[in-house]
Amino acid sequence: AASLENLDYIICISKKTKLDLLNFYNLPEKKVEVVYLGVKKFNEIVHEKVQIIDTPYILYVGDRKKYKNFKNLIKAYSISNKVKKDFKIVCFGGGNFNKEELNLIQKNKLDLSQFIQINGDDNQLHYLYKNAEAFLFPSKYEGFGLTTIEAMSLGCPVISSNHEAILETVGDAAELFNPNDIEEISNKMEKILYNKEDKNILINKGLERSKLFSWEDCADKTLSIYKKCLS
Repeated sequence: AASLENLDYIICISKKTKLDLLNFYNLPEKKVEVVYLGVKKFNEIVHEKVQIIDTPYILYVGDRKKYKNFKNLIKAYSISNKVKKDFKIVCFGGGNFNKEELNLIQKNKLDLSQFIQINGDDNQLHYLYKNAEAFLFPSKYEGFGLTTIEAMSLGCPVISSNHEAILETVGDAAELFNPNDIEEISNKMEKILYNKEDKNILINKGLERSKLFSWEDCADKTLSIYKKCLS
C-alpha cells in the first residue's frame, strides 16, 4: 500500500476495476485513470491447419475455474432439451476437462461427446469465433471481459453475465443474464439460438460496439498519462 501512495498514476482497465481499487486502498481518485483495452485484429488468418467443427456449437473461451462459472454453464445447458440436442459446447483453451468437470457432466446426465475441448493459436480461435452459433460468457467477476469484444468484432453473437465490468464492454450489444440463475442462462441461450431476428440484432450491435475498443486508442491514452507524469 505504501508503494501505491508514491505512484503518480495508476491505470485501470475498467471503471469497475478502478472502483474496486479505491474501495480496497485509501488512494486519491485523481491518481487513478481508466484506459480500456483494445480488441485484437485477426488479420491474415488462415484456416488450413485448424480443427474443423462440423456440428452447430456454442463457444466458451479461456479458463474455466472458480469465478469463471463454467459449472453453471454445464447446468444451464443440461436443462434445455432443445439446446443440448441441437448444439455442442466447444471450449477453447483452459486445458483438458478435469475430474470435477467430468463428474458434473455425468451428474447432469450429459454425454462427454457433447463437449469439445480445443487448444490452439489465433487461427483456431478466429475459426471458432467466426463459426460459432453464439459465444457464452458466464463469468461472475471480470476486470474487463476482452473475449466478449473479440467475439463481437468477428460477428459472433454474445450471451453474457451481467457483471459490472462486462457491461462496460458489451453495452447493449449482448444478451445478458444473472450468472447465478441457471434457468435464466438456459432461457437466454434458447432465445438467441432459436430466434434469427434477435441473433442478427446482436451481431450488428456487436460489430459496431467492438469498434469502440482499439489498441491505437489504448496506446494514445496511455501515452497521455505518461506525459502527465513527466510534466
